[in-house]
Formats: sequence, C-alpha cells, structure tokens
Amino acid sequence: MTKPKYETLNNQKKQSMRLIITTAILFGAIWANAQTKMIPGKNTVEKKWLKNQDYQMTWSVVKDTARLEIGKTTTQILHEGNKIIVVTIVSMKQGKSPWIDSTIADADDLSPVYHSSFNGQREMVLHFGKIVTGYHYDKIKNVRTEISDTTKEDYFDSNLYPTLITWLPLQKGYKRDISIYDYTPSGKSGVIKASIQDVKKGIYKSKKSGEHAIWIVTISDEISGGENGFSTYYIDCADRRLWKQQIDAGGRMMEMELLEN
Repeated sequence: MTKPKYETLNNQKKQSMRLIITTAILFGAIWANAQTKMIPGKNTVEKKWLKNQDYQMTWSVVKDTARLEIGKTTTQILHEGNKIIVVTIVSMKQGKSPWIDSTIADADDLSPVYHSSFNGQREMVLHFGKIVTGYHYDKIKNVRTEISDTTKEDYFDSNLYPTLITWLPLQKGYKRDISIYDYTPSGKSGVIKASIQDVKKGIYKSKKSGEHAIWIVTISDEISGGENGFSTYYIDCADRRLWKQQIDAGGRMMEMELLEN
C-alpha cells in the first residue's frame, strides 16, 4: 500500500532534522575543541606521558643551508609526589655562566606553583596564584622590580607549556588555544595565549636509531610575536620524546635537536 503524501513528507522532515542536529553537534564539538582555551585541569593531558626524563639538545642558528651551533640545553623532568619539576640549563658557547630556568607545577592538574630564571643578565622569581608575586632583577641596568600581578583567568606557566605539548592527546588536525602566564619587563606580560595551529604525522630520521613515526606540531604564541612567530615540534608517537624543535622568530630560524645517548 502506498503511504499517504503527508506521512512521507513528515518522515523526510524528521530525517532532515536528525541530519541537521547531528551536523550541529559535530560542528559544535570541533568548534569547542578549537576555540576553548586550555587551562589546568585533571584531564588536560594524558598522564601516562608524565614520567622522569633527562635529555640534552643542541641549539643552532640556521640560515639557508648554513648551521651554526651556539649552545646546548639540558632538560630534567621530575615527577616527585604531587609536583612536576622541570629544570632547563642552557650553556652558550660564548657565555660565561649557564642560564637556569626552573618551574614547579601541581602534578594533579598542572597548575603553576613556582618559576625561577637565573642568568648573567637577570634574575626572576615568580610565585603563582590569583595574584602572581615575585621580582625581576635586571643585572645590566641594576634595576629590581617587585611583581604583584592580579590575574583574571587560570593559566599554565609559560616555562612549562613547551613540555606540556608532548603530553597532549595529539592526533591529526588537533587544534587548541592554551592559556599561559609570561612575565616580560619590557613587553607584554600577564595571561597570554599559545595556539596549536596544526598537527600532522611525519617521519624523523635519526643518524643513530633510524626512522621514527612522529607528530609534527605547529604552534604560535604571543611570547614570540603571535602570528609572526612559530615553533614546530617533532614529537615521537611511541614515547613522546622531543626529537627536534624549530623556532621561526620573524624570519630568524633557530633549531634544537636531540642528542641521542
């Protein structure tokens, strides 16, 4: 028996509505993932990647095909009790003393606790909370600035976020804005934004251990000039080892590459 026209039309309307609702839900999920700024939280990262690490990278300036090594960075990541501690030591070839940056975050949600930075040109100490307190001391100008900065939103320490990238649930096309706090006496300070622009798969060729499947993650942040500054991370899919990082700061290219043991 042939269905009445009004019944057929009603069925078509129902199918159309289902399609519209499904599309709206999918689009909304994609939009939320891309637009909602990431802040500290219990499910922000994949906790299985939070493990003790100790690695060293070469730091080079790159121009065309020429490469000039200017120093080395040593990074130590410690998961101790309810704290994540990241210490980075930068040894410049022409430097008299190393640059030492330390950050402490809560292991549960990665909210920042403490950040210090010491080198031949400056000292800086930050204690995090709704009010960020501490000091910045410019050794060249002999100027000490007391810091008391009231924040209006949650954030990660800018010194932690490059490591945070390696702990995220990366997949093709993953995009996310990240809320970070950065203090710069002569520039933009406070809660700013880092943006994951793109994630794709690739291959990294190590001279020592051969080919490795990697995530290639492109990021911009307001520390390095927003849309004019980009960093590209080459992260191992299997163990989240950082093989290489390229930094394009307004046309000036720098590169850090892992030294394998």
